[in-house]
Amino acid sequence: MNTSNYHSIETLTGTNYSKWKQDLAISLGLLDYDFVLKENPLQVLDADAFAESKARYVKWEKTNGMTMLIMQRSMASSVKRSIPKIDNAKECYENIGQRFKVSEKSAKSSLLNKLTDMKYDGQGCVRAHIMNMIDIGAKLQELNMTVDEDMMVHFALNSLPKEFKISSKYLYSTERKLDTQ
Repeated sequence: MNTSNYHSIETLTGTNYSKWKQDLAISLGLLDYDFVLKENPLQVLDADAFAESKARYVKWEKTNGMTMLIMQRSMASSVKRSIPKIDNAKECYENIGQRFKVSEKSAKSSLLNKLTDMKYDGQGCVRAHIMNMIDIGAKLQELNMTVDEDMMVHFALNSLPKEFKISSKYLYSTERKLDTQ
């Protein structure tokens, strides 16, 4: 087992759930542990169960335990304390997901409000202002919110004072010239 797989998981702090989830999925997939997040737990087997079933159960138990340890290791202490003690990796993973869906919605709303309310105040470089807007757009995309290029151009143009704006008539005629070339 390559330990670098689970050392690369960004610590879940509460504001980075999407990144943590992605890192966890990659690491567990590389370790071939991800099946315990998809399958229901296996039932304890009787002594007379087939050897193949017993081997599958033993593999599931070991992988479930390791997945729980990896998830616990990749969470900040404050997050660990907020998650109920669960011995099943799939249930724990789903519980974490439910807990952070609300947080993710709040983060999306906050970032979207920040993006729509941004105004260039004349201080500093316009390019830096627009790069800050692009950074917010990238954060929204990390939260699985679609922010396409046209939207970003619209937000950027609306954030600039009127002396920076190009008349829409001029912009339209320039676009038509480019389309016909």
